[in-house]
Order: sequence, then C-alpha cells, then structure tokens
Amino acid sequence: MENLHQLTKWRLDRNLSAADVGRMIDCTRLTVDRYEAGRMPRQPYLDRIVVMSDGEVNANHWLGREAADIVARRRTPA
Repeated sequence: MENLHQLTKWRLDRNLSAADVGRMIDCTRLTVDRYEAGRMPRQPYLDRIVVMSDGEVNANHWLGREAADIVARRRTPA
C-alpha cells in the first residue's frame, strides 16, 4: 500500500469502492479511478474530495499545494 495515491489509501481505509466515492462527490467510478491514477480533479471535484476526507486528501497529492489553499479560496467572498 506504499505507492498508492492518497485518495486510494483514504478510500481503502474506509472500505469504500471507487463507485462509493464517486457517489459521494457526484462523479463516476471511472473518474475516481482516473483521480487515483494521478489525474488532477477539476476544481469542484477537488473541493468535494477535500471536504469529504476532512483534508486528509488535498491538492498537495496532485499539485504540491496545501488543502488550506483550496479552503481559503472557497471561503473568500467574491
């Protein structure tokens, strides 16, 4: 389990399938598989992943940014 993406580790630790995660963030199982393979989620899905995982999985796992950066942007009024 050493080389697994953080999203995969999070999902497996909770005995969830990729389809379960897809339902939680409103996308398909195939999309979750792509994220777990390293594809960067689009902003709405990335935000949902961060919230769903309470920040355990964050943009750092794709881009090297901290989850706080995403949360801060979402909380800043436009």
